[in-house]
Amino acid sequence: MEWTYALIFALLVIDCLLPVVPAETSLIAGGALAADGRLELPIVLAAAMTAVAVGDVLTHEAARRGGHRLLDRWVRREHRGRITRLLDRRGGALVAAGRFVPLGRTTVALATGYARFPRQRFVPALLVGAALWTCYMVGLGYLGGHFFTHPVVAALLGVALSFAVTGVTTLVHRARLHRRRGGQGYV
Repeated sequence: MEWTYALIFALLVIDCLLPVVPAETSLIAGGALAADGRLELPIVLAAAMTAVAVGDVLTHEAARRGGHRLLDRWVRREHRGRITRLLDRRGGALVAAGRFVPLGRTTVALATGYARFPRQRFVPALLVGAALWTCYMVGLGYLGGHFFTHPVVAALLGVALSFAVTGVTTLVHRARLHRRRGGQGYV
């Protein structure tokens, strides 16, 4: 099953560039297969972390080199300054946390490239986010693989848990925003 590591790697790199690939599912399945003994957990983690770093750096660099022509059509002039100021203040945290938000990793990589966010700040934050996210996603599958003997059931449980965590986190975030706005806006 050595080809599985390459498949996980390829899906993650492609997902960073075009977020339509089931990267999370492949990681959860990789964790479940590692729990079942069909894959080696350290190799799944290494393949995933490396792929995430490669994909995000490629996306960042593409936006950095040619993103202005493309993104200038979509980003209003007044938002460009906001993006740059936000990255100056919280860029590292946004890069690391963006990995956990659906479409966040691609959006953050594009925005940081577009804003010419310094590589010396981007790469360390990316590596922290990649390590945490990879351990989380593979861990869901690995945990599920220990509770269920069938890897597909374990992977499905991991995907369900991932959606549940994302949903709860989103609701908590929206509730906080609602309270900050004094009860105005959407929950």
